[in-house]
Amino acid sequence: MRRLRIRWTVLLTLLAVLAAAGGVAVSAEATLEDLGHAQLQPSGFPDLLGPITEVGRVGWDCAPERAARAVTARAAELPADHR
Repeated sequence: MRRLRIRWTVLLTLLAVLAAAGGVAVSAEATLEDLGHAQLQPSGFPDLLGPITEVGRVGWDCAPERAARAVTARAAELPADHR
């Protein structure tokens, strides 16, 4: 009698897991359908940053920008390697 009870428990658990997996698959398919019909907007330049030219970003005068414009590594004032 006890074995029959365990078998039914395992069978019902398996059916519940299969039903849940099927529900997840159906909802994922619906989400993919919605994404297929969505209008995509082209991205533009962020308002925060100016255009990057050969001299660096317009209007930025910070240490990384000055280091990027330096002709030599010594002039860039990079951190020294202290081992």
